[in-house]
Amino acid sequence: MAADGKQSAGVSAAAAVSVLSEALGVEYVVIGPLAGGETGATEVSGDGHRHVLKWDLDPDNQVRRREGVVLAERLRTEAAWPCPEQQVIEADDYVFVLQEFMRGQTISHLSRGLVESLSALHDRRLQLSVDDRPNRWANDMIEILVEGGNGYCLHQSLRDFDSRTRRVVERIEELGRSLKPSDLGGTDVVHGDLHPGNLLEVDGQLSAVIDMDYTRAGDADFDLTMLALTSLGVGADRGVRGLLYDRGVHSLPDPKRRAYVGNLLLRFLDWPIRKNRPQEIEFWLTEADRLLPAE
Repeated sequence: MAADGKQSAGVSAAAAVSVLSEALGVEYVVIGPLAGGETGATEVSGDGHRHVLKWDLDPDNQVRRREGVVLAERLRTEAAWPCPEQQVIEADDYVFVLQEFMRGQTISHLSRGLVESLSALHDRRLQLSVDDRPNRWANDMIEILVEGGNGYCLHQSLRDFDSRTRRVVERIEELGRSLKPSDLGGTDVVHGDLHPGNLLEVDGQLSAVIDMDYTRAGDADFDLTMLALTSLGVGADRGVRGLLYDRGVHSLPDPKRRAYVGNLLLRFLDWPIRKNRPQEIEFWLTEADRLLPAE
């Protein structure tokens, strides 16, 4: 095998691929970790094709991955999203997600044409999910704002970093306590991490939407908020950021706007604090002052 690649759940890519190969009776070879992937996405080859492989040993995460694959397939087959075909393989204590390798380069400039393509994709996935726990999306959003997520969107990192981040997390917790489940909701399929790094292009045209790990039932407006905020990290045609902010931030009902902006600011501050990325921290602190002013 080639490079071991990144580790996920403390298991090297070489060890995980060995289990996968034995389970499927096909020899897979590790090519290496994918650029930009921070959750163990590894390129592998086998059965004459290139694939992206992820795996999980945590039972709670495994449930999320299985659900995510089902909903991502609905995006691909029913909403005609250009996202990878995925296969779930269970072997030993692993849940593997073997994905089609998609062509293209990550988007570094948001053109008006790309944004129009994304808008069409957005409209096709509305009311495409059915959740037997109709308040799950709202309850999860509120829980993250008030207490934090399971291994992500952690409050303690902001509380401990400095007085500025402490004030931000206190504002986020306060707005979470002010929300009711009826303020949020939806029956859409949500990507959950829709930023330019998860969008691929070929010759200036959108070729793929990737990294479907967070796909779930909920309110697709969350993706619009994510895209608006993360558009600040890439170039854009004149007026494009304004369009994204109008649709994904300013036009949302106040409870949804505050909930989604607060959730994302928590995510965008927690991760760079834990990874010691001071420039990112300063950037998102400035955005927090602009988008989440003290009331």
